[in-house]
Amino acid sequence: MSSDGPPGPEPREDRDHTATLMDAMRAALALIDDVEALRLENRQLREALEGRALIERAKGMLMARRGCDEATAFEILVGLSRKQRRKVRAVAADVADNAGIQPLM
Repeated sequence: MSSDGPPGPEPREDRDHTATLMDAMRAALALIDDVEALRLENRQLREALEGRALIERAKGMLMARRGCDEATAFEILVGLSRKQRRKVRAVAADVADNAGIQPLM
């Protein structure tokens, strides 16, 4: 093939390969986006599960300490959460960390 003249149109075979490569790259990028979305969802679910376990532990401590039922223990956590303007999970962590150290409410 001579390069004497102006470049002509790209041969059809090269265009087909280029289109196939571009399609493959788009698919790969879409898969990367999907994997990142799944990683984010996984992290959020793990955090939610850990938070739920922490809240359950704090409720159990309150039930034992106060002799109350589960619903009342949760109401105590929610009340403290509102009063302190903090998330229930954060209040539950304090309850679990300070078991028996500080009086509640």
